[in-house]
Amino acid sequence: MHLLCVDWDFFFPTPTAGAALSEHSRLYAWPIAEDVHHVEVIWLQRIRRFHEAGVQLPRCHGYEGFWNRFTIAPAAPVWYADSNAWAAQVFPSDIGGEGSWASVHLYDAHHDCGYRRNTATFEEWKQRGRISAEDWMLAHHWAGSRLFVHFPPWRESMARPTEEPVIPVNMNIDDGEAPTVTFDAVFVCRSGAWVPSWCDRQFTEFIEACPARPVEHPRNVWRHPRHDVERMERLSRRTGRFRH
Repeated sequence: MHLLCVDWDFFFPTPTAGAALSEHSRLYAWPIAEDVHHVEVIWLQRIRRFHEAGVQLPRCHGYEGFWNRFTIAPAAPVWYADSNAWAAQVFPSDIGGEGSWASVHLYDAHHDCGYRRNTATFEEWKQRGRISAEDWMLAHHWAGSRLFVHFPPWRESMARPTEEPVIPVNMNIDDGEAPTVTFDAVFVCRSGAWVPSWCDRQFTEFIEACPARPVEHPRNVWRHPRHDVERMERLSRRTGRFRH
């Protein structure tokens, strides 16, 4: 059995994840944390910086027709949540199978296989006993699954950024070809700390286009869509005040 995981930031080009550098790259130098402040509140400040710089708001690209390339089992469940960390808990037993996934394919701007700046070794991670959005793939490695990470086509090369996962993983830049397997389950995450709230309507379009019926993960906690920061920012400009 095979698991397909898709991170919404796969469709949101950022220079820090390997997209082309420009004179406006500094606008994407965002501190990241999976908390309410960075998922919801901070985007009103960030949208203001784009407008002050006279830069058009970045949007998600390339998600239209994405699902068409994959073979997904007719009864495959599709879970979605804000964080990819919940994908660590998705196993064949959730759909009547047993054991581990034969393969886990992740489409993401990041590999989520543990980052050496935070976790030196796989053994260290096991001893710590905590799963996050940065290392959830380690749970499937521990179970014996083969791991594949497909980086977005907007990434210019594998040389930037330098990838140093703490476990063996097959990594490549997506060439548009689909894995030659049938996926028995799908997990989609919004990555609200990475992708702006002004892209939430696009995310809704994306999950609704999935050939199977998406279901919110039972452990998910979020607001969707988030506050309309485009409307809030327009209001703040008209009134001359910047409101949080």
